[in-house]
Amino acid sequence: MPYVLETEGIQKRFGGTVALTHGSIRVCSGQVHALVGENGAGKSTLIKIITGVYRSDGGRIIWNGHPVTVANPESAQDLGIAVLHQHRALVPYFTAEENLFVGRPYPKRRFAVVDWAAMRATAEKTLQQLGVHLDLATRVCELTPAQQTMVEVARALSTSARLVILDEPTASLSSTETKALFAMIQRLKRMGVSFVYVSHRLEEVFEIADTVTVMRNGATVASIDTSEIDKPGLIALMAGESAAAVIPSPPDCRLDDIAISVHNLSTVDREISDVSFSVRRGEILGIYGLIGSGRTAVLEAIYGLRRIAEGTVRIGGSEARITDPRTAIASGIALIPEDRMAQGLVLNMSLKHNVTLPLLRSVRLNPRLSIINRRAESEFSEKMTRRLSIKAGNMDQEVSTLSGGNQQKVVLARWIAAEPRVFLCDEPTSGVDVGARREIYSLLYSLASRGAGIVVVSSDLPELLAISHRVGVMASGRLVDMLDNRALSPRDVLALCYGEDGSIGD
Repeated sequence: MPYVLETEGIQKRFGGTVALTHGSIRVCSGQVHALVGENGAGKSTLIKIITGVYRSDGGRIIWNGHPVTVANPESAQDLGIAVLHQHRALVPYFTAEENLFVGRPYPKRRFAVVDWAAMRATAEKTLQQLGVHLDLATRVCELTPAQQTMVEVARALSTSARLVILDEPTASLSSTETKALFAMIQRLKRMGVSFVYVSHRLEEVFEIADTVTVMRNGATVASIDTSEIDKPGLIALMAGESAAAVIPSPPDCRLDDIAISVHNLSTVDREISDVSFSVRRGEILGIYGLIGSGRTAVLEAIYGLRRIAEGTVRIGGSEARITDPRTAIASGIALIPEDRMAQGLVLNMSLKHNVTLPLLRSVRLNPRLSIINRRAESEFSEKMTRRLSIKAGNMDQEVSTLSGGNQQKVVLARWIAAEPRVFLCDEPTSGVDVGARREIYSLLYSLASRGAGIVVVSSDLPELLAISHRVGVMASGRLVDMLDNRALSPRDVLALCYGEDGSIGD
């Protein structure tokens, strides 16, 4: 089978940091080729070189059998290469139809008038090829995450893309939405379109990919058919050790004191209604639900990001009157948000400044002055960086240049130092490799063992069942059940998500 894309020995250095030493991948026409590796393995750098964001320092790119120079993203698009990033590149207040033409000339009639009928016809034809049904006049911000992803795939197809790179495409999708996306990928494969599928969800790799390339420490270490390897073997290649497959068990919760209790909580926007639960000190409570169930809204209400219409939040034995994040922080609550890029970090600030941002009062020269003690700030941030094993060139490195796993540990570091009584964690391991996941689990377990109450929202159900003492199930804005996590199966949880009759299929 001919290769549509080959990269041979791609190298890339950023100053004194070597990002790639030997990035090689061969993608066959009409196949899904997975690209996996721990955060910092070089996947993103290789993708950015293939798509013209970076220029390589060595090696070559071969497209349909011919060496090419990909000087910029426009030249990649001209070749027929499209990329869908984990954070969608859509214009929220444009319609789906308009987003299909972003970056391309609109079809015109006489006197340079936009030919809206031609646009609609082209858009409908593209969606028909994909087998996707949605209202093209709907603004993208009103579409579901799955529909937004399909708009991006449709845009790529409308530019005659022959290779589509998908970077963590299912990070915010439910299992049903993921199946719909996979069905679309299979349809496009039959049309001869190739895919590079970047994901940390290895179950998806085995479900959708024909071949997988593994990267480690900036180099390609293996390329193999997915039928010839299993999950433990793949993880061993990624991490260099078979122990990477193990999710450690949470510590026993022996404390009876309540860290946080929520009573009859409802929000003004009606995203949640009459939600009640409590978390003991040292306990990890998992909350699961399908997209739109209200699982994230619960955390946002507790943290003051959504207005509370009714109900109370108590920290320990005292009522916390939370009106905004400032009052939540003062009450001893920390939020690890789902979108670390938009809500958890200041991307153009250094690692040092991101770690110390919530703690500026404690690193001032004088309690009555607003002058920062730079030495104390540096010492503190270095201490937290060592404690959480954050990998960075130096403390002044922009946090935007760190890998996803290290960025997530920076978010955790700033709150761990503040010693809150309650941690609210929304998708804490989203877009994070298996090695970094284990480190994040260990951090959460350490916090729990010190008496913190922890609430974890995750769309990764096996992960949630592995790390939680109890699991609360959300559906339609309500907490439908609280389950003791003893021999609890995914089917038990999903049956509650879809209805008590358990009609979910296999």
